[in-house]
Amino acid sequence: MSPRTLLMICVAVLTLIGVPALPQNLAPPQKLPKIGLALEGGGALGLAHIGIIQWLEEHRVPVSYVAGTSMGGLVGGIYATGHSPAAIRELVEDVDWNDVLRGKTPFRDLSFRRKEDARDYPNSLEFGIRDGIRFPEGFNSGHQVGLILDQIALPYSDIQSFNDLPIPFACVGTDLVSAKEYVFRNGSLAQALRSTMSLPGIFSPVKAKDHIFVDGGLLNNLPVDVAKDMGADLVIAVHLQVKPLDPKQPLSSFGVLGRSVSVVVAANELRSMEQADLLITVPLADYTSTDYLKAEAIVQRGYEAADSKASILSAFSVDEATWREYQAQRDARRRKAPIPEFVEVTGTKPALAKEIRQKLSEVAGKPVDTAKLDGQLTYLTGVGRYSRLGYGMMQKDGQPGLLVIAEEKQYGPPIVRPLIVIDGSDYNNVTFKMGARITFLDLGGFSSEWRNDVILGSERGIASEFYHPMGSGLHWFVAPQGFADVDQVNLYSKDAWIAEYKDRRLGGAFDLGYAFSRNSELRVGYEIANRNLSPRIGSPDVLPTLAGRVGTTRLRYRLVDVDNPVVPRSGINLNLRTQWLDASPGATSGFPLAETRMSIFKPISKPASLLFSAFGGTTFGHDHTGVPVFSLGGPRTLAAYGTNELLTNQYYLFKAGYLRQLAELPPLLGDKLYLFGSYEIAKVYGVPTAPRLPMDGIGAIVVNTIFGPVLVGGSIGDGSHHKFFFSLGRIF
Repeated sequence: MSPRTLLMICVAVLTLIGVPALPQNLAPPQKLPKIGLALEGGGALGLAHIGIIQWLEEHRVPVSYVAGTSMGGLVGGIYATGHSPAAIRELVEDVDWNDVLRGKTPFRDLSFRRKEDARDYPNSLEFGIRDGIRFPEGFNSGHQVGLILDQIALPYSDIQSFNDLPIPFACVGTDLVSAKEYVFRNGSLAQALRSTMSLPGIFSPVKAKDHIFVDGGLLNNLPVDVAKDMGADLVIAVHLQVKPLDPKQPLSSFGVLGRSVSVVVAANELRSMEQADLLITVPLADYTSTDYLKAEAIVQRGYEAADSKASILSAFSVDEATWREYQAQRDARRRKAPIPEFVEVTGTKPALAKEIRQKLSEVAGKPVDTAKLDGQLTYLTGVGRYSRLGYGMMQKDGQPGLLVIAEEKQYGPPIVRPLIVIDGSDYNNVTFKMGARITFLDLGGFSSEWRNDVILGSERGIASEFYHPMGSGLHWFVAPQGFADVDQVNLYSKDAWIAEYKDRRLGGAFDLGYAFSRNSELRVGYEIANRNLSPRIGSPDVLPTLAGRVGTTRLRYRLVDVDNPVVPRSGINLNLRTQWLDASPGATSGFPLAETRMSIFKPISKPASLLFSAFGGTTFGHDHTGVPVFSLGGPRTLAAYGTNELLTNQYYLFKAGYLRQLAELPPLLGDKLYLFGSYEIAKVYGVPTAPRLPMDGIGAIVVNTIFGPVLVGGSIGDGSHHKFFFSLGRIF
């Protein structure tokens, strides 16, 4: 603390308590010092800054400058744009920070084909093979947090300097190119806030001209020096005190990495604390940087920390008239976003920019509804080609317009979604497979896709589909396909394994379809293949060895209208198919079949939902089909039974279940932990060994991880059927 600053504090305190005039050589300054506020980064812990600001406002302490890093930059930036502490609190607390940190586009906003990807490959992993294998630059593209920052910065899109904000503002980023601290005091406010919050490895870095920006906390997590450089006579620094490391506490590799980064950050914090004129330390040992759900308590800790310094801070309070004048000057610098007269798109191909402009055409000519715009931009990311879409204001020919900034994925296309499946429905015969879905975009025309699936393990195969939309609305499409696979088919009788068959298929198909919406599509087509079903292990008498041509005319309708691809809490899934098989190995003639599979998820409270499923299939009395076309038994249909234990040409199955969220996983590890229970009852025809009404009850724990849903549970059924099972892969 400089002698001049110490003098200012002493004079202010003495004046406050009414001490007579000082000697003439120590005459007090004519006005209180210009106060700078330096706010530290710390994830959820940074919400404590809201409490600090609330105390200062309530006690009429005018802040002349704000400097912040990371979450301190976000809170400080919102404050600097003229928002009250109550407005800051409402804005921050309305955000589902765990969803923001996961960075996933809501399932309902995905296009139908991306919904298929998420259901068929139920994990959060993705990479590209453009110019070799390339992974995303962060777990999170920053789309959701970017929209929050765009909303804050929208009215100030054209300011030349952050000094022109209601409160002059600066924030700190780290430039990976120069390996130096970078102080943002002009340019795009939204980009500055994104940069200061871009946690390395979590959020994708922000690229701007010759810079690559990440979180400023690496080099200056408490920017006291920045506030001083802005012109502050006295800097109030806010330090977020965390729990010290217990040397006896075990650490994982991630823990060691995290603590190592914390040591680097703590070193630059210490230097800044030494430079501060007044330090407010917020005790937050009971909280972590991911405790966003405890925002209210963290904000209160900040308020209490400021109150503990009341005897000093009150020295800088001003009278009511001076405070009103300060507020009036601040409010006079507040801005409203102008009404955009047009929409411009940058950062993507002309055809894609045209599509975005058309989708947002209604924005022009009216005040920007940021909540609606956020939803529209998130919806547009659902096609899977953009890492993020953001917005700001621009000027063109003297007219204001809305500028949409599109950032396409840098690592693709082609986009690769990996797959890992472990099936422990029979823990004495656990099967494993892995693979990937590789998708090429715009190959053969705008919005066309070439999708390829490769599987290795207990199932081996490759499948390829070229999807080509047609017409002005791109609703109609054609989809030629080819496939070759070898599947391991385990057969059971009375819950005991009896044989393993190999099912080999080689063929192709052609579909004509119509996409009604992002939730549903209808297809009609013809499939032709060669099939060979033969025993590999066990009795060859269970099923006949069959080989020959398969010819199928098919009509399929799918509706996917749930809120989550892995563990839905609300909505409906519906699959309808009807087919005419003109040829099938072992069949004495052609025959029809039809099957309906419907599941409804209904929330009954915030943590709990009910499930009701109804499945049914029939060949309309045609029994000489070679191999029965429907199969029951296994994790998804009669879990207490062995996989494929009930082979039939006609069946009905009903399921009622209860799903309850127990806990939320850290965003980098996955989604949530659930308790699941259900009761199943079925009716099968043409199976002499089957009970009259096969049934079972299931109890399981489901953990939705970034690698896919892990299920561990057990089931007890009629007769002697009972089973412990586990799996990694699709559940519903």
